[in-house]
Parts: sequence; structure tokens; C-alpha cells
Amino acid sequence: MAIAIAGVRIWDGVAERTRDVLETLRIEGDRIVGIGTDASLRRDARVLEFDGATALPGLMDAHVHLNLDPMLKSPDEQLAVAPDDRRKAMERRAAEMLAAGITTARDLGGGDWAEIALRDRILAGELPGPRLLCAGQPVTTPKGHCHFWGGEALSQADIEQVIQRQVEHQVDWIKVMVTGGVFTPGSSARDTQFDLETLSGLVESAGRHERPVAAHCHGSEGIAFAIAAGVRTIEHCSFAGAGGFGSAFDPALVVRMAAASLWVSPTVNAGWGKRIEHEGAPTDFFRRMSHALRQLIEGGVRLIASTDAGIPGVLHHQLPEALTVFAQFTGGSPADILRCATSEAAVALGLEAETGVLREGLCADILIVDGDPATELTALGRPVGVVARGGWTPIA
Repeated sequence: MAIAIAGVRIWDGVAERTRDVLETLRIEGDRIVGIGTDASLRRDARVLEFDGATALPGLMDAHVHLNLDPMLKSPDEQLAVAPDDRRKAMERRAAEMLAAGITTARDLGGGDWAEIALRDRILAGELPGPRLLCAGQPVTTPKGHCHFWGGEALSQADIEQVIQRQVEHQVDWIKVMVTGGVFTPGSSARDTQFDLETLSGLVESAGRHERPVAAHCHGSEGIAFAIAAGVRTIEHCSFAGAGGFGSAFDPALVVRMAAASLWVSPTVNAGWGKRIEHEGAPTDFFRRMSHALRQLIEGGVRLIASTDAGIPGVLHHQLPEALTVFAQFTGGSPADILRCATSEAAVALGLEAETGVLREGLCADILIVDGDPATELTALGRPVGVVARGGWTPIA
């Protein structure tokens, strides 16, 4: 039976502001088939009436790890979780994400492809959750960042084997750890793990398998290599140096990123909100990372919303809170930030023909909130209903 989402104001995913008229979205199957004020949109439909709430595209988190428990602080603790317990926790996290209005997420790393099994069960309608794009085991160096997930490779032949293994498990993306990271003992975030020749070969190999590449990059040298190699998204892009994140900012790299066909996925999570001020004054972290992110935007680099959910302290359903923090670091307007989490993210993830905008013919991925998020981002924290691939989920 058709569904009619009625009495809503619409922010369509691209506009600067929410339309100031009450409209109806008609859904048939998993598609939006009509939007407007015509009474016929309600005909022979299950009508869900709202009193001026705002409908917007479902949110997208471009960097999560569903198999990680954010309450556990070390890889050893994560690996000690029994597979069945982890599977059930992943199912719960996916349901919580959907209830928060996240209808699409890109999972960028796990060790046993459990997130891919979850992806397929969600798409089959067996479990509630967001549409998932998965990368499987990230390619890394021996004992490199997240080596415990099984993607270690030293030579080009090793890399080919790791990529082939991911393709056989039907991944959507290939993830590469261009630099070290914070989560892995013995790894340094600013150090580069792969040289440019090796990284270029990896991107070429992924391309032969028709898979885009997401590159984990903290250090500036790694960022430079990722740009030159032709990756599609740069994760974190934190310009890590001896003085911490943002301390090795390089404006020349901004120019190169803007000229390339890539996006930056800066993984700004809700916890960054605690690092904005200390005793009433901006922190060094805020000054450095705010400067870097604002320079990226001013330089024409395209950003998408992401949180790195699953790492210690970063809950999977907190993208709405993270977006308000993202706005503080970037200085972006609410509409700017919303686009990073909807229409712009859809383009970056290759989903623009499927979702990301409220438009006839696209998939019915819709978040309904109390208030106007294009004016006040905190309205995202007041969801009243979610439609994911045409299925209605009320929020208690």
C-alpha cells in the first residue's frame, strides 16, 4: 500500500532553506512518486499526518565501523568479543542508527566481513538498519594500522591478493591505510605506510575491479600520496605533525585536493565538542583543526559528514550531534552541513542516482524531525519518524 507523508515542510537536500508550505510525499514501494500539495497524493494511501514537522533526506555517515564496540578501548578487547555477541551488537547498532535518522552508512573496516552479512540482511528486509556500503579488510602494512583485521600486505602482489579477497566477499569499496593511526599500538598517525608507487598500483588494481578507494590519511605526506594516486575519498585528512592534528597543515595540498575528483571525509564526531574550549578559551586543537577545515572549504575541497563511529567513545547513532560540532569547526551554515550529510555524501559515495535528495523517482530515504534543521541543526536530535527504502519506522 502506498504511504503518504503529509503535513510536512520539505528541505530537499540541496536548497538553502526549507520550503514554507505544507506538502505531501507519496511513496510507492521504495520510491518517492510524488511531492506537492495536490490532494491526490493521499489517495488510496496510508496517510501519516504531521503538524508542520520537517522532512529531509535520510542522513549519511560516510565512515563507521559497525563491528567495533565504542565502549572498548583497545584492539585486544575488541578481538576478545565472541563472534555471536558481536553480531548481535552490530544488529543493535544498526537499528539505533536508523532510529536516529541515518539511512545510509559506509563501513570502512572489519576483520571477518560480518558487516557485509549485516548489509545483505538489512537490504533483504530481515533487519532494521541503514543501507550499508562496506570495505571489508583494509589494506595495511605488516603490523601497520589495523593489521589485526587481516589486510596486511607488503608487495604489490600481496596487495592484489588482499583486494581480490575483498572482491570475493563482495565489498563495495577498497580501504587503504596510507598512514598509521591512533587506535593501533606501535603505529604513528603522521607516518606514511605506503609509497606513492605502491599506492598508485593499489588504486589501479581497485579500479580494475570497479571499486573506489577510501584512503585513511593523517600525516601530510600520506595525504599528498593519496591525492597523486587518485583515491576517491581521503579519510580524516588531519594534517598530523609533531604538534598533533592540524600542526602540519599544507595549503599546497588544498589546491591539489580541490583540483582532484575527491572528497574529504574528516570524521568529526560528537566528542570533538569537548575539545572546542578550555576554561572559556579556544583550545589549540580547535584552532588547528578549525583552520584546516575552513581552509579546505574556502579552497573548494568537497567535504562529507563522517564520524569514525565505533572507535573509543564514538557511538554509532550520534551523527546528528556530530553535525552540530561539525558546523562549529567549519563555520558552515546549517544547509551547508546538511548537504554534507545528504546530497553531497550521496555523490561522493556514488549513490546520487538512488538517494540523497527528496525527488520523484529516487529511493524513499526520509527523516522527519520536529523543527527546521536548515535553520537549527539541533532539530536533528528530535526525530519523529524515518523512512528507509520505503519502509516506515516511527520514533517512540
